[in-house]
Amino acid sequence: MASKLIDRLPVLARAAGWAAFALLAGSMLKGCRIDVAEPGVEAITAEELDGHLRFLASDLLEGRSPGTRGSELAALYIAGQFALAGLRPAVGDSSFLQSLTLVAALPTASLSFRARGGASFRAEYGPDFVAWSSQPDEPSEVVGELVFVGYGITADEYGWDDFKSADLEGKVLLALVNDPGGPGRFGGDTLTYYGFPDYKFEEAARRGAAGAIVIHTRELAGHGWHVVESIRKGETMLLESGPREDRPAFEAMLSRRAAETVVAMAGLDFATLLESARSQNFRPIATGVTVSARVSSEVRRFVDVNVAGILPGGDPELADEFVVYTAHYDHLGVDAPLDSDSIYNGAYDNASGVALLIALARAYARLQRPPARSILFLAVTAEEPGLLGSTYYVQNPLVPLERTVASINIDGVNLWGPTEDIVVIGAELSDLGGAVAAAAAAEALTLKGDRAPELGYLYRSDQLSFIRRGVPAVQISHGLDYIGRMPGWGAQLMAQYREEDYHKPGDEYRLGLDLRGAVQQGRVAFRTGLAVANNRARPSYAR
Repeated sequence: MASKLIDRLPVLARAAGWAAFALLAGSMLKGCRIDVAEPGVEAITAEELDGHLRFLASDLLEGRSPGTRGSELAALYIAGQFALAGLRPAVGDSSFLQSLTLVAALPTASLSFRARGGASFRAEYGPDFVAWSSQPDEPSEVVGELVFVGYGITADEYGWDDFKSADLEGKVLLALVNDPGGPGRFGGDTLTYYGFPDYKFEEAARRGAAGAIVIHTRELAGHGWHVVESIRKGETMLLESGPREDRPAFEAMLSRRAAETVVAMAGLDFATLLESARSQNFRPIATGVTVSARVSSEVRRFVDVNVAGILPGGDPELADEFVVYTAHYDHLGVDAPLDSDSIYNGAYDNASGVALLIALARAYARLQRPPARSILFLAVTAEEPGLLGSTYYVQNPLVPLERTVASINIDGVNLWGPTEDIVVIGAELSDLGGAVAAAAAAEALTLKGDRAPELGYLYRSDQLSFIRRGVPAVQISHGLDYIGRMPGWGAQLMAQYREEDYHKPGDEYRLGLDLRGAVQQGRVAFRTGLAVANNRARPSYAR
């Protein structure tokens, strides 16, 4: 099941449904002891969260980019806090630090297009495109015809095939980001994994393409081109695992502005192409445009760490099974100044999540008796460049994955006050959702699903690494219905954050943060994990 699970998630979500999930929540909790000792819950305080957040998001840590001094300081701080909380080292019983080797490739790339009639366009690296290679140790050079393949998706369960058996060997594929969702198609308004560039690159390799270019538009992706630049323009990071045969040698993202220029060279209308790609009858379009692309990389290798600590369980029969809490501690480091600030502190994303992870460890340590199952607290590195720390962990687990019963991820903690609701992403996909429902009810919060499903948050943080391996997982986010605020204020707040601060220096610590909502979020995460740890039945995915 695990190998196919990621492609089945939207189907599972519709099969479970929030209404059915709510009705079944109570039955899942049979035999579940929530035994929430008040000293544990009360240990999660705004004051503690503020203290950890101040340090982790400070300029001293220089944005916590993997392989930097700031990343090392953050890891040592987290390890020290785990030790203070009384956790047991998870690495060989002597260390909190799980080492992994990352490959950082700083690309030099060129990308040009020439039409049959002689018109040409040379894209500018950064403003027009970003590119990288799945084989960074060797230069990659590609020359081939550009073929527009719509969304670049084959999905039998949705009756969708953009390729129609076309021979694409040696071609350079041009695909749209996102998927052709909508009423009755794919996940409806919920973005599926098919919409992400990684899937499209993998599919291009399966088709024998020499290269693949994904067109980014704000309308389809939900964020501006600056987000793509901030992650991809500099070093590309990979796990040290050798050349990837499941990816083409040349991969790129292209801005809408540049894509419109290229399409016009082929005598095509961009808006018409967008519309045609939404039809099940779409067929690949040979543009007659020749692509010339080259990427060479300055490569360095370095060791970074995940930070892991264990709270041993107290039940002799269940103590060798684990509930895992995760949060990524990396961010984007130091880059060109923006509004006179060059440090990308990542306060919300995700110093806040790590602050809560530490607080959760201390909360568990305050329990009057340990949970039945053991708890693993895992702060992972290199989430921003592609979930690398959590991917490495599930490939090299410190506790066996077959004995890992659930994963609870924290990525972004409420910094703006208490809410009437709590958002949990992925709760409807497994009967892990029963514990989530009970935890929300215990805090008098209305449980809601992803409030921006078109952005695909289920696939964009470290819960995905565990889902890929068949481990039931959720991301516990925070509500948007803020107490004392006008309806819609929370949604507007997050839209403003994505536009002004996401992956920018503006995501930084500020005095006067209202962390009462963070405490709510932490209490739900605490109660959820404790319920699962004490329930003799293991959660499983919907069948």
